[in-house]
Amino acid sequence: MQAFRKTPSLVFLLLAILIGGYIRLSPVVRLDYPINDGGLFYTMTRELQANGYRLPETTAYNALGIPYAYPPLGFYLAGLLADLTGWSLLDIFRLLPALMSVLAIPAFYLLARELAGAETRLSLAALIFALLPATFDWLIMGGGITRSPGLVFSLLTLFCMVRLYTRRELRYVFWTSILAAATVLTHPEDALHTAASALVFFWFFGRNKAGIWKSLAVAGLTLLLTSPWWAVVLSRHGLAPFLAAGSAGWHSAEAVFALLGFNLTNESGLQTMGALALIGLFVSLAQRKYLLPVWLLVIFVSEPRSAPLYLTPALALLAAIALEEVLSLLARLEGRKSAAGELPAFAGRVPKILIALLLLQWVFSSFSLALVESASLTLTKADDRAFAWVRENTPTSSRFLVLTGQQPFTDPAAEWFPALTGRVSVATEQGHEWDGSGNFAEVHRLSAQVQQCYSQGAQCLADWLADGGGPFEYIYLRKLDQLEAVDSALLDALLASGQYELVYDTPEISILRLADK
Repeated sequence: MQAFRKTPSLVFLLLAILIGGYIRLSPVVRLDYPINDGGLFYTMTRELQANGYRLPETTAYNALGIPYAYPPLGFYLAGLLADLTGWSLLDIFRLLPALMSVLAIPAFYLLARELAGAETRLSLAALIFALLPATFDWLIMGGGITRSPGLVFSLLTLFCMVRLYTRRELRYVFWTSILAAATVLTHPEDALHTAASALVFFWFFGRNKAGIWKSLAVAGLTLLLTSPWWAVVLSRHGLAPFLAAGSAGWHSAEAVFALLGFNLTNESGLQTMGALALIGLFVSLAQRKYLLPVWLLVIFVSEPRSAPLYLTPALALLAAIALEEVLSLLARLEGRKSAAGELPAFAGRVPKILIALLLLQWVFSSFSLALVESASLTLTKADDRAFAWVRENTPTSSRFLVLTGQQPFTDPAAEWFPALTGRVSVATEQGHEWDGSGNFAEVHRLSAQVQQCYSQGAQCLADWLADGGGPFEYIYLRKLDQLEAVDSALLDALLASGQYELVYDTPEISILRLADK
């Protein structure tokens, strides 16, 4: 209890872990399948297990022959956990990402403690970070098997890096290198954004002779520790997979407008955290404290595609700055002084009422997003039965067009279909980032375009094929909306065209085969 009295931010950290943990875990524990994505990683983990934990040369996912170049630490973690405990690998992909995402909250707290500069600001930042939707929406999904530990390692790396530059303790060279290597070996975008953040921290904290030598030592040790992975990949595939993955960062004029719009927090309703962060940005500029504004800009520029997640530490700190100013102003206007042990910004009734209302709004916004994801972005028992039919009744060389009407990044049926059936899904884009062709933008365009045919007819599919879409023999038509079966006019249109015959039909799923000519 003495620690809590001396460091009241620990109370907020505990509250953040409890509330944030419930929001992250409660949706996934009720499901039978992982949320949204992860099919590619599930296949790669099984291949790693089957190969005795030696890196395979390629992955068979969707018959693409993709180089096995993705950082594999998350696959080792999931595979070993399954082998050592007997825990179902599918359940590990469902639950472990959410569990790891909870650990990101105390990891952020450690970093924020080095940067916030005051207990009130640190307390608010911890709470805001835990409830920012962007800190968990993609982390609790099946693909979070790499994203979640990657973020934890990244935050811990940056915490150690600040201490590396601000304290004369050589042990932080060792710990920063270990954690940086773990980040690199877990998730490529985490590694990129951590490197970008490291440059910012070097500029503000380590621009001296000692800082240069420490930075070089960390870089060298990180390269050495990660070499067993990248040396194997380079010897087999060269730079092509990494160059292809790097071209999928969505650097464009549209990204600039997204930053100017400052719609970065994915809140529902009034985006108060985003608004507070914007105010905090200008408060920092007015006070000539440039670390957080520069950090935010560098993270966004380094890779706009995943920036909303990696901006969250800076956004939480900026929002805490603004909220502290507002609460302090309200306390002064009310003429109240803080009681013994009370943070000054919380003195008086009005600041307490405001923070209570904001907390209720943030909890509702975050929890509703998590519930929507768990309700709409997951496979169903109907999918499971249809997948089983596909495995038992179609040739292994069959090519399917999975039609759901969903966009590529939020289409669980399209990503999990190749992983759980062993058949090709011609419009699934996952994995193409690493195929070395550098053509991911075109793959994404075609994948999004064909889903528009969901509300049209056979001619739309013919036009898609003529535009470069891959040939197929079967159509997997998912007649689900928010997990409820709906009428599909497309099914009637396809059957009426005479080009397809119905071979499997339930209220939720229909499978059609291209009719013999």
